[in-house]
Amino acid sequence: MKHNKNRRPLKIPGLLQMLPDIVFPRRCPFCDGVLVFGSKEPCESCRSKLQYVGNDFCLKCGKPLADPGAEFCTACKRSARPFDWGRSLFIYDDLLKHSLSSLKYDNKREYAWYFGTELVRHFAKSMKQTHFDAIVPVPVSRERLRKRGYNQAKLIADRVSYLTGIPLRDDILIREKTTVAQKELGRIARQKNLKKAFKIAGNVVELETIMVIDDIYTTGATISEIARVLKEAGVKKVCFFTIATGSAI
Repeated sequence: MKHNKNRRPLKIPGLLQMLPDIVFPRRCPFCDGVLVFGSKEPCESCRSKLQYVGNDFCLKCGKPLADPGAEFCTACKRSARPFDWGRSLFIYDDLLKHSLSSLKYDNKREYAWYFGTELVRHFAKSMKQTHFDAIVPVPVSRERLRKRGYNQAKLIADRVSYLTGIPLRDDILIREKTTVAQKELGRIARQKNLKKAFKIAGNVVELETIMVIDDIYTTGATISEIARVLKEAGVKKVCFFTIATGSAI
């Protein structure tokens, strides 16, 4: 039997690309409902409830401002922050609380794909103009990593790194101790809780500007401690991006 040399082999890349969505259909990262096939956005109902931070935000920490004429929030006016600036996507309301809790504690790792994509979609210009040398996710302790099986900040950072081409460096900063959950503490207690919680584990000499990724920004204690440690090691500029932050102040 003769073979036709001009005959092209059968290709089905489209089907192979769709296979994951067929076997594991995407779910809304807020209500966990099954999305329409091929959709990469949250369901229409949840999209209508999302509260983005908007254009009136603190130029230091990125929290939304009640006074559109102000430049900084009360907290950033009151005390110096070791980080240079930060931005957040959404206001932390019940919708975000449920979603981020599911990502963090209920093994909803697939939500990180959407959140990382959304961070880049909204902040691509800032990310490009700042010329980051590396992305550093806020680390979790070994104990929590063993218990949970993953670090939600790293999952989000993985997606941001993939889309921007900025190297992910989860090897230069470690969390030395398991701290009490920050949400259970007041402002002063949060600062004490994080004292000496982070340690440099890798070489940062060649890294001048670092992007830190986390899920929530509240008082800024975690980001501030990380920025302090990184700058003491020689990093010149530390900025951050988070999925959610507190309401307008």
